[in-house]
Amino acid sequence: MSPTQSPMFSGMGQAVRIATDLLASLIVGGVLGWLVDTYLLSSGPWGIVVGLMFGLAAGVRNAYRAAQRWGPDDTKL
Repeated sequence: MSPTQSPMFSGMGQAVRIATDLLASLIVGGVLGWLVDTYLLSSGPWGIVVGLMFGLAAGVRNAYRAAQRWGPDDTKL
C-alpha cells in the first residue's frame, strides 16, 4: 500500500486541511475587523472582536462540513 492510499495519511491530510481552514477564517475575520476599526468606525477593539467571532463561526462551520463529507466510509482500515 502506498503512503498516499494509507488511511493514516488520509486522516492527517484531512486534519491539516480542517486546521488550515479554521486558521484562515480567523485571520480573515480578524483583518476585516481591524479594517472596520481602523478605517470605518474607529470603534476600538470591537470590530476585531466581532470579526474574530464571525471568523470562528465560519471556520467551525467549514470544519463541520468537511468532517461530514469525510464520513465513516473513508476510515476503513
